[in-house]
Amino acid sequence: MIERDEAVRIVEDQLERDFRLAEPFGRWTPVRMAVAGVERHELVWIVYWTSEEYLRTRNPDLMLGGNGPYLVDRVDGSLHQIGVVSAVCGDWETEYRVRVRGEAVRTAVDDLHDEISALAGAEGKLSALRVLRRKVPALSPAQASAYVTALRDGDVPAPLVAVAAAELTPVVDPFSKVDTLRGAGHRPPS
Repeated sequence: MIERDEAVRIVEDQLERDFRLAEPFGRWTPVRMAVAGVERHELVWIVYWTSEEYLRTRNPDLMLGGNGPYLVDRVDGSLHQIGVVSAVCGDWETEYRVRVRGEAVRTAVDDLHDEISALAGAEGKLSALRVLRRKVPALSPAQASAYVTALRDGDVPAPLVAVAAAELTPVVDPFSKVDTLRGAGHRPPS
């Protein structure tokens, strides 16, 4: 388990690496960054950072804008970064659970199947059909009937599930919300 101090050290190492990589480009003077705060999350340590000058002076002219925090996995110490919008909205968490942690996440189709199955069992097939057609209007009456029957008997055919998934699943943002910078246990040379 990665503790707070270790998470801070991991981010400080990354900030130092970034500073050293910026030095050779000469036309501008790189700015040193430092950890500004740490927040505990059930999955990660969320580590905020800004310029050392701002932390020392609190001069708002020296404050950075648009720098999303780092995430340090609390289990394996892997380092990730998210954008500021993802940090504010919290929409990084699902991607993190699925892509980084490999957790299964329930989908809208899973919820639909639970609801339709329960409704068919409690109120009958006709009630289930009405709800299914209201939630997935792209299904024809015959397809909805086949869907409910197949769900009751065991497994819905993939083409019908695909129709439901297309109707129920929001369009995925093509941009990753979580960028992995270093995997678990990676210790680059100093």
